[in-house]
Amino acid sequence: MADKAPFISFPEGYLGSRSAKFPLIADTDEYFAINKEAGLACFQHDWTQGKPDFTAALRRELIGGKPQLARLGIEGVFRIFNLDAEVSGATLYAKTEAAEEKIKNAFGSRQIRMFYHFLATNESGERELASDLPLARHFQERRMLVSHKTGKKCKTQFRFLRNFGQFELWEAETLDMRTHQIRLHAAELGLSIVGEEEYAKGEKILLSGIKRGYRPS
Repeated sequence: MADKAPFISFPEGYLGSRSAKFPLIADTDEYFAINKEAGLACFQHDWTQGKPDFTAALRRELIGGKPQLARLGIEGVFRIFNLDAEVSGATLYAKTEAAEEKIKNAFGSRQIRMFYHFLATNESGERELASDLPLARHFQERRMLVSHKTGKKCKTQFRFLRNFGQFELWEAETLDMRTHQIRLHAAELGLSIVGEEEYAKGEKILLSGIKRGYRPS
């Protein structure tokens, strides 16, 4: 990580009404990664209307000569993959067109392993689960569906990590990056992710559910 730029900050109006700051979690000669918050889109499309565009804000700041980005020595902001707007986590960008092609080829040939953590309730009682259901976009609604005819292949491995109050902490591992893949595969296996509303009836998280002895005032 670069010592001089541990964060990338944005002024008011770029990603909402308030200023924002995001950790720079990786920085090499070829790529950098920023920890994106949930609710921000990696790019604008018909499913992200109304959500702030994280990549567009980065490019706007780069063009404006932002010192935090200039110190990274990047030629441009080249998006490698699209992290769902509903998901927080590492958003990876290449610094040059050559690096973009190299990393995208590695991603397309399933050489990059990705991990996600989430809280859920578990109907199955199992501690290891897997799904390889192919996914396709719904032709009318803003969601994915399982389709053995038109769906794209993908596979997700799920591992229980520990109990967390009334919920369980799970890890999902995949070599793919399909839209809503983790959410839909989890729901199909009986894992209801906290806050999930599209593919399962995920519970809301309350402090009383994870903090022993908590009593609301």
